[in-house]
Amino acid sequence: MQTTTTPPRLLADQQTEAFDVEYVIPQLWALIEPHLEPRLARPSRFLDVGGGNGIFTDRVLDAYPQAEGVIVEPSQTLRERNLPRPSKTLVSGTFQGAAFDPRHRFDVIFFNWVLHHFVADTYRQTQALQLQGLIDARNLLAPDGILVIFENYYPGLLIDDLPSRLIYTLTASRLLKAFTQRLGANTAGVGVCFHSLHAWLNKVSQAGLTVEATHPGYRYGTLSPTKRLLLHMRNAEVGAIIARADA
Repeated sequence: MQTTTTPPRLLADQQTEAFDVEYVIPQLWALIEPHLEPRLARPSRFLDVGGGNGIFTDRVLDAYPQAEGVIVEPSQTLRERNLPRPSKTLVSGTFQGAAFDPRHRFDVIFFNWVLHHFVADTYRQTQALQLQGLIDARNLLAPDGILVIFENYYPGLLIDDLPSRLIYTLTASRLLKAFTQRLGANTAGVGVCFHSLHAWLNKVSQAGLTVEATHPGYRYGTLSPTKRLLLHMRNAEVGAIIARADA
């Protein structure tokens, strides 16, 4: 059982429908492949946290047929869209509630745009939940194992991680749910908690992990300049963090 101080808020099925896609495009796969090759090109195990429809896990298994993949996913709708295969195991529920055997560790653990969904009833509890998730993942790594973290980075204009608090406050409020839905927030009423790259790297360090590499992916912009200004945001960027447990 993972150790955590508070259970995460979960999106409704109609909200998780928006995630029935594959975000790891070839450009991003090329960033992480050199880190996967020495860990998965042999009999090995990997964990895909919030692996959803299983398309990414299938891709890893196709590339590394000696590996075994485990998906932990709370959404029944997304779990049911997985194609069955002998080397893939589906675990129903949250990462926080999953019972993993500590004797069977993972060579790679993937957090593909998942950590920003580790949200709780307050911003402080959310920070603790995200940090604990990284600690629990570190404790599940095999020797020389790595975490692969894909995230959207939302740096602030003047105060680095201020957009994180503003976006969480707006999206987590049930009173503001109708308002934030009209603004286009799919996570309205539940919450989402992005961070800047600097803030994520701080969390990785606090969790007792060492950064092996960071890889910028691409910049993107779905918000208007006015919305970005109101949220104190600079340009958003997709990127990957590769981290391993401290020796």
